[in-house]
Amino acid sequence: GDGVNDAPALKKADIGVAMGIQGTEVAKGASDMILTDDNFCSIVTAVEKGRIIYSGIQKFVAFILSVHFAEVLQIFLCIVAQIPIMRTPLQILFLILVTDLPPSVALGMERVVRNILHDRPRPKEQPIVLWWQWQGIIANGLILSATTIAVYIWALSFYVDDYTVDSILARVRAESPDCTGDNCFTPNGTTTIESLSYARTSAFISLVWSENVRAYTSRSFTEPIWVDMFSNTAMQKAIFFAQIALYCAVFIPGLSDQILRLYGKEIGWEGWVAAILGALGTVTLCELYKFVCKEQVRRAEAKVAEDLRLAEEERERHAEERQRSMAASRTKEPDSAEPAAVPVDVKST
Repeated sequence: GDGVNDAPALKKADIGVAMGIQGTEVAKGASDMILTDDNFCSIVTAVEKGRIIYSGIQKFVAFILSVHFAEVLQIFLCIVAQIPIMRTPLQILFLILVTDLPPSVALGMERVVRNILHDRPRPKEQPIVLWWQWQGIIANGLILSATTIAVYIWALSFYVDDYTVDSILARVRAESPDCTGDNCFTPNGTTTIESLSYARTSAFISLVWSENVRAYTSRSFTEPIWVDMFSNTAMQKAIFFAQIALYCAVFIPGLSDQILRLYGKEIGWEGWVAAILGALGTVTLCELYKFVCKEQVRRAEAKVAEDLRLAEEERERHAEERQRSMAASRTKEPDSAEPAAVPVDVKST
């Protein structure tokens, strides 16, 4: 609307749109959105941009919750299974601030989302994270946990040749701090503490790579990872930064061996191959889960469409009832009465 008489309708509408050039100040004040160029095509562009922002928020929440759920679950399973915890507190802090945060922010900066205008309008009371997205968060978190724990279990077997906390602690107390070669209990001839750090390093690298590929799979809930894979420039920069930070963390002396206790060179090619296999397993399982997610999305959209149809039928029924009631009130008239006789004074006439 543009006139003063449009103000009540603009105020009552779900989204009141006023003209920015020809519209009156009253209409602008009563509206929710102002077309600065008075071009209706701008509404389509605004709707598309708004949907992209909303979708980016959903992807951000789904990604950050899934990776944090996985990280917490991994530590919890290590405690329950009585195996050494796979990360130190500084490594956990490094993951959260350096590895997890940049890709999650990049997910909220998507510029183009394929066929987003074909989606049905969502109900106003619909939550940001839907039930099928909560299932996806849990499922992808379980996938991340399973692949990383598998790499860690293999690394414990390869580097430490032991799994339980009690036996590893007993070996640490029994062996000499400066043992070498056959004097140590580990297969690679290093101390148990060093070997445990090697196992943690391999699992750490696997988790970083898995979270990076998880960021790419999170760009769409249903589309394959290769669809518009490199369209988000911010995502490329975030993953590049995460990779550079990873290699600095495992290779730079002082930072890697003294602070983070990560040993990228000492784990050998076996540890790097295990980390790659963990990341490949993550991306494969996450992509396979999208087939389940696609069916869940189809059912959710069908339910929303059915709810909207029922709501529209209910509104039409109420409108018809109001119209019939108004028509009945117009046609109904009070009963006519006979005119009263007027007394006539015969003498006066």
